[in-house]
Amino acid sequence: MLTLSGMSGGYGQANVVREVTTEVAAGEVVALLGRNGTGKTTLLRTVFGLADRQGGEVDFDGCPVPPGRPDLLARWGAALMPEDRGVFPSLTVAENIRLATRRGFVPAVDPRELFPLLTERAGQPAGTLSGGQKQQVGVARSILAGQRMIVIDELTQGLQPSLVSEVLTALATVAAHGVAVIVVDQHAGLLLDHCHRALVMEAGRVVLDAPVGQETRQRLDELLMVR
Repeated sequence: MLTLSGMSGGYGQANVVREVTTEVAAGEVVALLGRNGTGKTTLLRTVFGLADRQGGEVDFDGCPVPPGRPDLLARWGAALMPEDRGVFPSLTVAENIRLATRRGFVPAVDPRELFPLLTERAGQPAGTLSGGQKQQVGVARSILAGQRMIVIDELTQGLQPSLVSEVLTALATVAAHGVAVIVVDQHAGLLLDHCHRALVMEAGRVVLDAPVGQETRQRLDELLMVR
């Protein structure tokens, strides 16, 4: 579904992501991990045309994605929930959800069943929600818009552990229906129990790209150890 070939990116002359080559298949759930400042968010922003691509290629389902075109992936059915959750604060919860809903697309998981607050607080301005509640709205928007790929930055931010597990289970269900899923976080934790593969970034490069297994978990412990 998504193929990166020697992709580098950053902001202006600042190079943050260096020569990343990887693929994410339809139906695959991938954990993108790494400590703060390793380039995870910039990698995503470069893929989606929100940061400067400084080299390499991005293909989505076999179609080349030109740099600086954030509209294309959205049009082709890819959804990115950024670190700031991408919620419109002046709009109500219901309006945020309605804007994200893709016409004719019914996701494998109903976000309203996953997050009761979407119904309970439908008329409340999203800007007045707590951080964890905004996170729920952001994830719901991604599920509704991500017909072919869902990317969530800092998934666990503001979510209680039990809800993180429910969200990951829901994303696994969505992936089982052919959607590519990339989940980004600083902490492996529950993520690895729901992901097929792990990518770890260090200093702007992918230093581990492997199926989730015992050996990978041990290597992750070494790479993610606070130094």
